[in-house]
Amino acid sequence: MSRLPARTTAPASTDEPTTTPVAATDTTAATTTPDAATPATDTATDGSAATTADTAGTAPRRTGSHRAAITPARRRPPRGVRRSAACLAVAATSAVLLNVMVAGQPAAQAGAADGQRVSVAEQLSLTAAASVPGATEVTQRLADEAATRSERTAAAGAAAAAQAAADQAVRDEQARLAEEARKAEEARLAEEAGKAAEAAAAAAAAAATPASFKDYALQQLGGDASQFSCLQSLWGKESGWNPNAQNPTSTAYGIAQFLNSTWALTGFTKTSDGYRQIDAGLVYIDRVYGSPCEAWGHSQANNWY
Repeated sequence: MSRLPARTTAPASTDEPTTTPVAATDTTAATTTPDAATPATDTATDGSAATTADTAGTAPRRTGSHRAAITPARRRPPRGVRRSAACLAVAATSAVLLNVMVAGQPAAQAGAADGQRVSVAEQLSLTAAASVPGATEVTQRLADEAATRSERTAAAGAAAAAQAAADQAVRDEQARLAEEARKAEEARLAEEAGKAAEAAAAAAAAAATPASFKDYALQQLGGDASQFSCLQSLWGKESGWNPNAQNPTSTAYGIAQFLNSTWALTGFTKTSDGYRQIDAGLVYIDRVYGSPCEAWGHSQANNWY
């Protein structure tokens, strides 16, 4: 390929000879913008390109107090190299923008979340403020609750007292029933014992004979035959010495034919036992008449003693 001829400047006058630099570009421009340099030929057969500045060397200096800034022309890189550099620059720029966007998104989301939290907090604050009762209402609620608690306590105490009274009533009733059962059992046993005693006495009386009753009476009189003779006549007239003799027109009963009221005077209980009847008769005669003969005399005179 052909090379461009080197450009040279001729002196304008003999007084001030000047030269024009081949590539009067700023260093920064030559670094950032390769295409802004002085046009040069493409790569030669041996892969190199030369400019006028390369062949001519350094341009002549300007005479006077000012110096022209002369920067040697830079070699243009191949087109493939320029394209790769441009792609890398675009990729780097895209990466930077992407990082900025990604880094900014959480911040934006955090800002939105903060806004939502603030909004919710404001709503809760408003709701809480709206729902907070006044001092009078709080006092009234506390008073009502205290009154309700007192009522519940009083009701619980009354219920406990009623329950205790009911329990005590149950215990009292159980004790009363137990006492009644005990007394009934005692009475039953006493009645049975009395019936058994009466049955035994009846059996003994049935087995006894008037002779045995008379022998017993004589023994009780200390063997006094004269007094026994009067007694034998007296009770022989009244009952015939029969312990079961019953007067059909009165309550007179037994050997001595005692009325119910007479039994009380002797201190003996009315009985069918002939021996107990003899004991009661002798006590009565001794208290009222003093002896069987005196009682027999009264009976003969009045037909009773």
